[in-house]
Amino acid sequence: MAGGKETPRQKMIGMMYLVLTALLAMNISKDVLNAFLQINRSQMKTSEILNSKAQASLAALNSPKPEDAAKAVPFQAKAKEVASKTEELVKYMEELKARTMAASMKANNTGDGFDEFMENGKALDMLSAAGKEKVSKPDENTNATALLIGSKPHEPKTDPWSGNELKKKLEDYAQFMRGIKVMNVDNIEVSLDPDIVASIDSAFHFPEEVDLDGHAEPWEVNRFHDTPLAACIATMSMLQTGVMNTNAQVLGWLQKSINLSDVKFSDVTYAAVPLQSYVLQGDEFQAEIFLAAYNKNSTTKIYPGGEYSGERPAETEVGPGASGEGIASGPDGKCIFKVNTGGLSLGQHGFKGQLSYMKNGKEEFLNYYIPPITVGTPALVVSPVNMNVFYRGLDNPVEVSVPGVDAKALSVSMEGGSISGPGADGVYNVKPGEGKEATIRVSAKINGKDTQMPPKKFRIKKIPDPIPSFASKKPYDSTVSQGDAGVAAGVRAEMEGFDFPVTATVSSFVVSMVTNGQYKEYKMNSNRLEDNVKEVIKKMKKGEKIFIEQIMCKMPDGTERKLAPITLKLT
Repeated sequence: MAGGKETPRQKMIGMMYLVLTALLAMNISKDVLNAFLQINRSQMKTSEILNSKAQASLAALNSPKPEDAAKAVPFQAKAKEVASKTEELVKYMEELKARTMAASMKANNTGDGFDEFMENGKALDMLSAAGKEKVSKPDENTNATALLIGSKPHEPKTDPWSGNELKKKLEDYAQFMRGIKVMNVDNIEVSLDPDIVASIDSAFHFPEEVDLDGHAEPWEVNRFHDTPLAACIATMSMLQTGVMNTNAQVLGWLQKSINLSDVKFSDVTYAAVPLQSYVLQGDEFQAEIFLAAYNKNSTTKIYPGGEYSGERPAETEVGPGASGEGIASGPDGKCIFKVNTGGLSLGQHGFKGQLSYMKNGKEEFLNYYIPPITVGTPALVVSPVNMNVFYRGLDNPVEVSVPGVDAKALSVSMEGGSISGPGADGVYNVKPGEGKEATIRVSAKINGKDTQMPPKKFRIKKIPDPIPSFASKKPYDSTVSQGDAGVAAGVRAEMEGFDFPVTATVSSFVVSMVTNGQYKEYKMNSNRLEDNVKEVIKKMKKGEKIFIEQIMCKMPDGTERKLAPITLKLT
């Protein structure tokens, strides 16, 4: 209430305001406050982990290999600038948290006396012993609002240490980070990866929000006006985590970019190139065996250029893109050349083309020649119908044949599981055991004599975990529209990228949310979302989060697995 002489009416209004404030405080349960305190502690730990990651990248940048010293200089300079900007903003946010605590506990609107709410340069953890002693009223909201917003929520204050100033500092930081560019020693301008820019845009987005009456209000008012102290601090810590994550991403990118334009070799293997691909009994067989270096992370492609006949040509006339867009390298950095021999005649066939790689930001080319192969009949074929591995708990159909030998003359056995068949379609069925490897053995009756074929080994794997989804959003998604969330039927489990016809069913899950200052949690004992929970979701505001956790799923191999959680912010 204001100082000085007051009229009876002013006194009555003041008393009513105090009573309303007290009622609001009583309505904030201890469970909700504790949830905010736990969220704050979790965000603080996450920030520490991200800071350690950033410091490791910074140390690597400042201590490059001798051969990389000159190339590292421009990236070191930018990293120093990034670290300085981050340190300055984090220091500000730690003091702002301490000032907010001081404003609440000391009943002032400036945050004076904030020093006692800091320890080792950081704001107190309100769950620590010192935090509990200093912050006795985590549900206080009047003085925190006065510091961060002021007395007119429709005109939030822009003073130092206000919510508006915090928003502007975060926006300035994001603008600096997303605009990072470095001119390397080859005079090539290197810009920040698009996925990092997208991450920054997502983390530092502060649109107007809608209040309980459906009226638009500034972001800072929606977050801090009449908000309990515990929630204010938790919000600031979540924003700080975004800052630390951006810092770690950018420093990691700067470290990686030092050698971005180099042709680097990170792995070695051997190459064995036979000089003949078909040898008659009694002839001499020769092969070239040499060490080959490659980089599994490089971007390479092959452009097939058709066949050649006779001896290997001196040059190939194939040019870049001669066969479409080329064949890109896989996760191991190797390009796989494939040709269907069904349309090839029996005899020798050689293949040529070009291999492309990146050097100084440009695509360079090398000619390649594949030694001639002889198209004939293989000695033994064991082909899994669905995959090149056997999956435990499933029926794995395989085809077993020895070319030139009647299927009825084959005797098939298995170690590491059981095999049955063949069926009417000539396909066998494999059921793997508990080990990690299985061996298929085939005996063929040729010219009246049982001949053992070379055994074939297969890996045994468990069925991979399915991917859960809620409103078509998955664990790697971060947002969901309010409309999609409101009509979501429940949680599904999908076997993404798995070739077997497997059905996985969600048996239970927990959905929780913090909406309008209240923490709510519901346990679903099926894959369906109950109607009362749908109604709660429909009433949530944009910016609030839904947590889908403890997702249990029944698998066809008889196991029940816990799937990854899903966290989504309403947009």
